[in-house]
Amino acid sequence: MIDLFVRLLDRRIGIVGSLLVLGLCLPCLVTAQDRLSPRNPGDIDFPKFERPALSGDSPSDRAVPNDRKRPRGERDSRLDEALPLDPVSPGAPDDSRFPLLRDSTFDDPRALRSDELERKALPAADDIQTDDGAFEWNQQPLSIADIEIGRAWPFEHGKLNLNDAEADAYVTLLRAVVTRKFQATSQLPESVNVTSAWETAFYRFEDVRRQAWQNGTVRLQRRSTEPADPFAVGSSTVLSTTDRVFDPEELKAYSMLVDMQVHPAEFVGRPVMIYGLFTPLAPLELQAKESLDGEPSQFRMQRGSLRNLTNTETIAIVDAMSYVDAESQSKPSTAWPVDKRVLMPVLIKGWFVKLWGQRPLLFTEVARVLTPRPYDEFIREQVRSKRRVSDEESWLYHETLRQLQVTNSDVQVAIALKEQQNQVTELLQEIREKGIADQQGLDNEVRHGTVPRVDEGSTEGFETRRTRLSRQLELRGRRYLDYQQHPETYPVFVDVFQNPDRWHGRLVTLRGHVRQVTTHAGDSTFFDGQPLHELWLFTDDSQNNPAVIVTPSLPKDFPVSADIINDVTVTGCFFKMYAYRSQTDNGLAPLLLAGHVSWAPTTDQVLMLAKDGHLPNRSTLLTAARAVDSRSLSDTMVLLLGFVALLAAMTVWGRVQRDRRERKRLMLLVEERPDFRHNSQILFSEQFAAPM
Repeated sequence: MIDLFVRLLDRRIGIVGSLLVLGLCLPCLVTAQDRLSPRNPGDIDFPKFERPALSGDSPSDRAVPNDRKRPRGERDSRLDEALPLDPVSPGAPDDSRFPLLRDSTFDDPRALRSDELERKALPAADDIQTDDGAFEWNQQPLSIADIEIGRAWPFEHGKLNLNDAEADAYVTLLRAVVTRKFQATSQLPESVNVTSAWETAFYRFEDVRRQAWQNGTVRLQRRSTEPADPFAVGSSTVLSTTDRVFDPEELKAYSMLVDMQVHPAEFVGRPVMIYGLFTPLAPLELQAKESLDGEPSQFRMQRGSLRNLTNTETIAIVDAMSYVDAESQSKPSTAWPVDKRVLMPVLIKGWFVKLWGQRPLLFTEVARVLTPRPYDEFIREQVRSKRRVSDEESWLYHETLRQLQVTNSDVQVAIALKEQQNQVTELLQEIREKGIADQQGLDNEVRHGTVPRVDEGSTEGFETRRTRLSRQLELRGRRYLDYQQHPETYPVFVDVFQNPDRWHGRLVTLRGHVRQVTTHAGDSTFFDGQPLHELWLFTDDSQNNPAVIVTPSLPKDFPVSADIINDVTVTGCFFKMYAYRSQTDNGLAPLLLAGHVSWAPTTDQVLMLAKDGHLPNRSTLLTAARAVDSRSLSDTMVLLLGFVALLAAMTVWGRVQRDRRERKRLMLLVEERPDFRHNSQILFSEQFAAPM
């Protein structure tokens, strides 16, 4: 019986031990997710080109500006041999993307509103009329970049290669282009920015053509190339099933590429603007038969194919004299990477020459390569701070936005970090140089007797002042060394606000919360009406001073109606110090142009935004937050159960220990054997020893 009792106790100890181990391990298995996992900045989807409902324009309690509008011969025999390599033919480049290009880009490039002074001197697009013959705009120049408009050009559109007459006409066009830019200054008032007028002119003809298409003056019809059905009604003219009938297909939106295909003769000599992926194929050389004094007789160019940024479909053939990138902005290069056969994202501002097969042949002096680094030299030269964005700055304002939108956002963040590190290094060097200069100045004062070597009453001596300088230098140096090790602690806003010239045109990264989001309807002449979003960002070091962020894209489910949006990070180009008007006074704020905005809210923040009605119930972000929150509740229950199990295990363990002690005591009592003889003798002696 005793042995059975012991075995039962041992079995209970094993069960209790298992429960104890289980109670100790359960809390270790619990994991809690503090933040929702944000998407990669490079994977943020762009909003479609559509007009969304505008957010309210009423100012908040914070300072919000009242001005919210944003602007808007004998030819070389190698000529025919170099044209053009089809993208699917042998020797064509592969479809690998340019490493600095974003995965998601835009569709077709759209026009930018021209300079208002230029519009006053030229017919407005809305005033174009061709039915009554009041103004034949197709036969008249519309901008300072139009070349020989009204001339009968001998180009045979739709045919490949150039005949002798076309080659001579091409040379004439090139000569006019080279001299036109120098002549433009004499045709503009002195008050007009020549660079702005020239750069804006490349958007002018497309703007006019779009308005004419919307007014019904210009008709665009794609032609389908599907084989005709010989048995269909109305196909009695079909001779065989191999005949193709080109049925017109009316476009729903204007396309300059289709316009150039349908009306090529009206584009010859007109300036055009287009984005794409340029692949240099082969060098070209055009020789003029005759030339006057001062006229170029030879033109060397690089011919290549231009693909769409979205689907890499070949959209044009481009002849370029040179190219320029953000690293060498003032030094156009002719060292084309022909051997590498790369895909270079470029902005082409050039002139239409002819329709080469079904693709336009364009000429440009300089192809501008799109890189994640902004063209800071252009911005410093053309942008004036402490005022609103002017019409003269519109072309650079929007082109910078587009450049940051289509290039790699991760590389932009890396460039901004490098810029910040360089600034910290420069400031640290300035601190050291200033410390050396202060020490030398102190030595000179001691040498000239203006500073005593020892303290004299209230006058500090040489040793005291030297010690104080050393401590100040050490303190400031230690702070900037900490900025090098922890870049996120550097007060970027303060530095930009105090040193705007240093950051003008450069990339910076700001982190903070947004208090105001306003969406502006896009201009139909720019971005195809794609809206621009204006955010007022406040950082920890801004002291209630905002930074104005302008971006064409926001993160998915971004709560634009919320009063405060926390955990927002923006990497953008510091365009200028923006002057704004609020209800109370005027102010200055750093204006950043950003291609994207990053937002990494916590689970609690998402749930709170949804509770306040700033997130829709079908939001993917809200769904993820609820899943994380439910897992957190489950984890809490697991922790609670683990604690209960641990408490139960400790209780059982205590009872087992108490039972074990009681068992030992009983065993001692059972194992004791009393001596009856000894006890009987004692009892007998006691009985007889008693007195009678």
